[in-house]
Amino acid sequence: MHTLAKRVHNISPQPMALTFADGTAIEIEIESTKLFQTAFQAEGTHDDTRYRFVSDGDDDPVVAARESDDGWQPVGEVVAVERVET
Repeated sequence: MHTLAKRVHNISPQPMALTFADGTAIEIEIESTKLFQTAFQAEGTHDDTRYRFVSDGDDDPVVAARESDDGWQPVGEVVAVERVET
């Protein structure tokens, strides 16, 4: 399983900061994570917008999509995950 996927799983459901490959960052609360051997899925909310995260294994990046009125829109690759102290 991808290292960042493990980190998301271990921090949730506590708030965390995610940084994407383009440098943007969000604070998010992950409501659910699912592990399937090396595959990973998670969903969370940031500013009333639903996000979905997936990875298919150790060498596969964690990628994100944001829900919109037109369906799921790609956000990008997650490159950093940090715990947010509350």
